[in-house]
Amino acid sequence: MNPDTFIRNLITKPNEYILSEGEEKTIQFEGVEKYIYNKLTSSKYRASSLPISLNDTIKQTIHQSVLHGRPIHISIPFGGYKKHQLPTYPNPDWSEVFNIIYLRDYLLPIANAYPNGVVLEYFSDEVFVSRMNNIPQKDLDSYSNQFQMIVAWINQYTNANLQIKFSRIRDQIGQVEILQRFDKEIERLKQEWDTLSKEEQSKRIHKSERNYCADLTGLPENERFNILWESTLVHDAFIFGEWRDGVPWAFDDYMIPVGFRYTGDWGIHLKSSPRSTVQFWVGIGILHRQDDLLLPTILTHKQYLDELDSLNNVATSLFPAELTNLQIIPILGD
Repeated sequence: MNPDTFIRNLITKPNEYILSEGEEKTIQFEGVEKYIYNKLTSSKYRASSLPISLNDTIKQTIHQSVLHGRPIHISIPFGGYKKHQLPTYPNPDWSEVFNIIYLRDYLLPIANAYPNGVVLEYFSDEVFVSRMNNIPQKDLDSYSNQFQMIVAWINQYTNANLQIKFSRIRDQIGQVEILQRFDKEIERLKQEWDTLSKEEQSKRIHKSERNYCADLTGLPENERFNILWESTLVHDAFIFGEWRDGVPWAFDDYMIPVGFRYTGDWGIHLKSSPRSTVQFWVGIGILHRQDDLLLPTILTHKQYLDELDSLNNVATSLFPAELTNLQIIPILGD
């Protein structure tokens, strides 16, 4: 099958899921809650095991959703930007598409069996990214707009009982208010900075340096450090801070969060595509040809550079022309 036909079939012809006899018996004798739990925790999609506390939370959320006739609401908190070193920056590429399709397949068995349906909602954290990573707001807006277009396009070819959505934290709370909250959290983190080991401090600063969208090498050392320290504090305020009160987003009631790096006890740790655990917004989507198969996968920036000489770009014709990164698809393999 040629890549254009493969992509067209992948997106426009979702697999029809037919419950097996065993699954029908699970619903009949153990209840639909057990069936939904089994599907959400399937090892086919999971990237790591579930902590006990998360396991209990998932069961309770499923129970409350079924009890009150609500959809199963899967939420994905994510960066809301494209890694600036990638050639597809600042807009989404096939990694976003492959992630959406992968999660569509993950949730279709539930949508086909649970009358109240399923919501898959991507929650963008981009409100912090301009300050944290120095990515221009216009580039973040471009990413958000194109991500929304991709979601709307794919929704045309999705089971009516499964709704895919895109939301931003800034749609729930104003940027001024949320950054005021952040400033309070950052002041606390500044006071605690010296309690971290030198090794941990260095690790966090280097991570900020990798993600910061500017060349800081020519700056005096103290100026460079202060910029990266501010970036680190914004990141840590977001990850560790208690700023969510009154902000309905990915961890709200009736939501079951998922993530694509180790999530601890905050969400289900899933693969991001059939062959990858790379977070889609910091990776690039390709098709890997093996024998007669085309396999969607997501590469890190380093993996992409390592394979660059072996990649061939093939034209595709499914998505609107405005989605510039979806007009060709990189293929790895003969």
